[in-house]
Amino acid sequence: MDEPFNNFTHSKMIFYAIHRKDNKKIFALIYHKDEKLYVDLKSNPAVASELIEAEPYILPGKHFDKIHWLTVDVEEIESEKELLSLVETSFKLTK
Repeated sequence: MDEPFNNFTHSKMIFYAIHRKDNKKIFALIYHKDEKLYVDLKSNPAVASELIEAEPYILPGKHFDKIHWLTVDVEEIESEKELLSLVETSFKLTK
């Protein structure tokens, strides 16, 4: 069997999409990249812009709209409370 487009010398990224039960919309995308754990979360555009400028562990969304989504380096975030707040906001925005 020939698989010309699959280069198995490269590691594969596995994504875990977390979605709401009521409407099946994704509110979190969890993945590893370069041995780091990341989560993509939906955010208010103004808040996302402020967070991206203020916090080195918050980046523009990697896999969704960069205006409404942000990427969080889970291992670098300062507190679990802050991460949970971002997840809760994402959950509410995907209703």
